[in-house]
Amino acid sequence: MKKWKRFFPDRSQIETLGTLKAGAYFINPSANPEWVSVYFRTKSGGWVALTWNYFDIEFKFETYGISIEPVQRAPATLVEVGSIGEFEQIDFYAKTEWTRPAVLGEVPSYFEQIIEAAGRLDQVPADAISVGTSLYAVVFRSIGGDSDVMICIDDGERFSLKAMTGHQRITLILQHCDVFNSVELLSWEPPV
Repeated sequence: MKKWKRFFPDRSQIETLGTLKAGAYFINPSANPEWVSVYFRTKSGGWVALTWNYFDIEFKFETYGISIEPVQRAPATLVEVGSIGEFEQIDFYAKTEWTRPAVLGEVPSYFEQIIEAAGRLDQVPADAISVGTSLYAVVFRSIGGDSDVMICIDDGERFSLKAMTGHQRITLILQHCDVFNSVELLSWEPPV
């Protein structure tokens, strides 16, 4: 394996999520796209945004992930799009993307002989050339587990996040991801 990059928030950004208060979350309808960031209030009255981002793994190969950003001043045009209840835990879900050499006949001979794939850490093949692991989703686990809220990359809408509720729907989306708590996320390093 040639290269493996990790694109996770740092300690201060993760700790910022611990200051969020239950209640409404917002998007900016003036942004393009509207769901590029999702805004949350902190217990001290400040703001934090989960923001769609892209990261270069290598030339012509990037991955998409979530950045956590404290917001000095929230846009005046924010609109409420949902609410998180009291939560007892925040789970972080990572998605890994990689390139590998194509097997003979896998792609036409006049194409670049490289395959891009994505999945969990245990699915990365030994012959991977470049690998990137990024934050794909943040799940606010409600007390009692009946009203979890997930903010994740929207694979169907370019440059956007989306919110989702419902245990089965969240589980289905995250089956190709690895779950971390905050300590695990901060300590995880690529295996190369």
